[in-house]
Amino acid sequence: MRVGLIINPASRRNRDGGFGRSVAGFDDLPRAEPRTVAELGEALAEFRRRGVRVVAVSGGDGTLREVLTALPGAYGDEPPDIALLPAGKTDLAARVLGRAGAGAAGLRRLVLAARGGTLTRVEWPVLDIAWRGVPERRVRGFLFGAAGFAAGTRIANSHIHRAGFHNATAVALSIAATAASTLFGPRRHALLEGEEMTIAADNAPGRRGRRFLTMATTLDRLVLDLTPFWGEGEKPIRWLDVPGRPPRLMAALLPALRGRPRPWMIDAGYASGRADRLAVAMANPFVVDGELFDPGPQGVLLSAGRRIGFVVP
Repeated sequence: MRVGLIINPASRRNRDGGFGRSVAGFDDLPRAEPRTVAELGEALAEFRRRGVRVVAVSGGDGTLREVLTALPGAYGDEPPDIALLPAGKTDLAARVLGRAGAGAAGLRRLVLAARGGTLTRVEWPVLDIAWRGVPERRVRGFLFGAAGFAAGTRIANSHIHRAGFHNATAVALSIAATAASTLFGPRRHALLEGEEMTIAADNAPGRRGRRFLTMATTLDRLVLDLTPFWGEGEKPIRWLDVPGRPPRLMAALLPALRGRPRPWMIDAGYASGRADRLAVAMANPFVVDGELFDPGPQGVLLSAGRRIGFVVP
């Protein structure tokens, strides 16, 4: 299986250009360092023309999101497998789905395993977020979040990552900082009130109200092995919905993060479940794999009908 390499030169571990220089000697390895969405699409289209069936991605969760979003335009209904060479700030997907390794050494192991036919492969459903009323506009990734989740992402980007904290440490600090801002910060009342949203899972009627936090993912766990979801079934999307002014928030935090709600939490409006589709209408930006997006006037529809193969040597 032929391997092609996408390098995000802006990812944390690639900014000095060292990785790009270190792989310059890999013979006959299709590779690209796209800096725009258009360049990424062109690179993937060239990979397909050259018979690439494993796309190695050197970047973070945001880089993977852009690759997954661009794949259908380049490969149609025959997507290649993905191999992750984590180089970002959180690298959630690599922690859950497996990593090929770090740097040139990881890439070398991947190429040798691909040539020898010894790759280990797992298929996973990808979260597809489409703007309602604008079906051609969509983004594909793994983790969707809104309301308090977006606030936590802003805190992480503006303070925690800039201070040099990344990966699991950054996630732990983001949770702590968001909780502190919610309870003691100058915007605590607005954060606790949450944001007006309407959410509908599959064919259930839409539930309208203020939300303190909303999340959805196709992954079975998050960083720090957090599993803040519950509910039965095999549907691919796991979702969590916490009402505005959440009752006994601090008492609910640990059970929610573990996916083991207390009975009183269900009665108080803490909700979670599994779904094939999730329709979300809101006025404020939401997050997909670390980046904020405007929801548009009609909101978005989350689905997970496409599965992608992920490989490790």
